[in-house]
Amino acid sequence: MLSAAPGKSRGRVWTERGLALLFCLALTETLLRGGFMLALRFGPPPNCGLRPELLGRLVYAYSHDRPSPTAADQGGLVPDQHRGYRLAPNMRQREVHGAAISSNSGGIRGEREYASPKPSSVLRLIALGDSFTFGEGVPDSATWPTQLEQALSNVEVVNLGMPAYAHDQMYFALVDDGMPLEPDAVILGFYPHDKWRDELTFYCSDKPRFSPTPDGWRIENIPVPLPWDAHDQYKRLPFLYALPRILIEALTQSPLDDHSGEERATEILHRMRKRTEAAGARFIIVNLPDHPEGPAAPQDFFKEYCSSTGAECVDTWPLFRAMAGTEDVDTLRARYLRPNDIHYSRDGYAVVAEALRRHLAQHPIKPALPRANRAAVGDETLP
Repeated sequence: MLSAAPGKSRGRVWTERGLALLFCLALTETLLRGGFMLALRFGPPPNCGLRPELLGRLVYAYSHDRPSPTAADQGGLVPDQHRGYRLAPNMRQREVHGAAISSNSGGIRGEREYASPKPSSVLRLIALGDSFTFGEGVPDSATWPTQLEQALSNVEVVNLGMPAYAHDQMYFALVDDGMPLEPDAVILGFYPHDKWRDELTFYCSDKPRFSPTPDGWRIENIPVPLPWDAHDQYKRLPFLYALPRILIEALTQSPLDDHSGEERATEILHRMRKRTEAAGARFIIVNLPDHPEGPAAPQDFFKEYCSSTGAECVDTWPLFRAMAGTEDVDTLRARYLRPNDIHYSRDGYAVVAEALRRHLAQHPIKPALPRANRAAVGDETLP
């Protein structure tokens, strides 16, 4: 049993011990926070897929300035409640990641405005995807959607690709922006690592995630937190609380491997295809290999999904070699990739456009059903 020291009341003893405990906690918090900031300052640059996700959020909050709610855009991006971010509207030849970027009034890459309702004389294709569809590092004219449009007659190709998008973000790009434009076909640029992002709710920024439950699929992290609110939340988070959570996440989460995200990707692709075909349009998946200059990757998910579902698929990998006329890796890399980058050059995107042009020449696009004749398709399990 505790007893007060001579000359001290029991209340004073407890007060002194409480203050000592608070001092120890404050000192520990300061040391943890200081050590974390030193690790960020002198450690390797963090990657977007850093896990556990709480650690990734803390790294982002402490290594980036607070986004401003009053700024018109943040590096060419604006917040989006379904996707986390999207391209800012009305940009003209703005330098973003080494290339001049333009956008129309709807935040779609390029300066073209798209008439609604769609003119009956025009076929309209919607391109979905990540940075390989957006065209990271190349001007508007060099992306594969633009080059495909230039190779076709009376066809508009709307580029809804965005850097670092996962399939869940592509889904909402289709629902929010793509379907209202009344597409005759939707083409999804499939990059194999996108399905890894499907596993996350944070990939350099907050994003949605489809998750299975006993009652069906649901969507997490919707509405996506505003970037400045998320930044403030994690800057205020005590490290004494965050550290145990990070350790628990690290011990309980499954490591990412070649098959990670396949269940989620299958579900999301099914939903995109269902919505597209209900509108009388075609859903096409085009494979964008991450190493077109190297040996053929297994691409197990792409091939298995296409064969098991009967989806309309286009594999571009063989055409990279056929158009180059060589198997030499160095020659292929110099021709099809940007210097010191994994993204394609103008010539690399030209291969994708040509593969699709050949496919559509053999399987021509037909006008979709008029809006009044389209089936109503909803996602009852989603908000």
